[in-house]
Amino acid sequence: MNPIERLQSYMRHSAAGRYESIPVPPFTVFVHPHDPLIYFNYAIPDGPITGDVREPLRRLRAEFQKRGRVPRFEYVSELAPTLADSLLAEGFQLEAEARLMVCTRERFTPMAVPEGVSFSVLTSGSSREEVRTYCNTSRRAFSPGEPYEASEEDVSKTLEELREGGAVVGHVEGQPAVVGMFTPPSEGIAELGGVATFERFRKRGLGTAVTSRVAQEAFARGVDVLFLSTITEEAGRIYERVGFRFVTRMLFMSVPA
Repeated sequence: MNPIERLQSYMRHSAAGRYESIPVPPFTVFVHPHDPLIYFNYAIPDGPITGDVREPLRRLRAEFQKRGRVPRFEYVSELAPTLADSLLAEGFQLEAEARLMVCTRERFTPMAVPEGVSFSVLTSGSSREEVRTYCNTSRRAFSPGEPYEASEEDVSKTLEELREGGAVVGHVEGQPAVVGMFTPPSEGIAELGGVATFERFRKRGLGTAVTSRVAQEAFARGVDVLFLSTITEEAGRIYERVGFRFVTRMLFMSVPA
C-alpha cells in the first residue's frame, strides 16, 4: 500500500470509528447517528472503481435519503479517477476540491503563541463544560448564524473520541476564539481537522497557532504522520508554516438541495 492509499485507508478506518457504516459496494456510507450536518455524513470508495456504478450510486443515494442526509462523497481523486464523471452523470455536483497535506514529526515546526492567547488541551478527563465549550465554539465558528447548543449526546460522543484523539480550545481575553483537533491515531496516522476561528478573532494568527498546538499534542501522543485537507491557498500557506506539505487532492461532491 503506497502512502496515499494509506491515508485513504485511514479515512475509512477513522470514519468507521466515529459514524454508522453502511456498505454499498463498491462504496461505504458513513452517517452521524443524530447530526445531519453534511460534513459529518459522506461516502468513501472501498478501493479502485471499475465498471458501471450507476446502480450502486442509486442504492447509495437511497441510504442517505432514508436517513435524512444529503448524498455526499469525500475521497482522494487519484485513487478513483473515473468516479467524478460518474457522480456528475448521476446528479452530484463538485462541492470543493481540496489540497491533502501531510506533516511528519521530523518536519513539524512549532509556532509561537500570539500575545494574549491561551490554550486549553482537552482529554477524556476534561469536564463536560469544557467539552461543551469546545463543541459550541467549533460548530458556531464553522456555521455562523446557525442556532446551536451542544447536546448531552454531543458532549458524551466527543469525550469518547478524546480517549485517543485530542482537541484544543484557544482563548483570547478569556473568551473561546479558536479550536482544532486530531482524530484517534491508527498505525501512526491521524488527521488534524476542525480548525475554526470566530470571525471577530480572525487575522490574528490564531489558525496557525492552534494548528501548531494540535500538531504538538498529536506528535507527543506517538503520531508519526499527521494529515489535513484544505480548500483555500491561504489556509494552505498557514499549514506550510507548521511543516505540512501538499501530496495530492481530494474531491468533495454532493447532491444539491
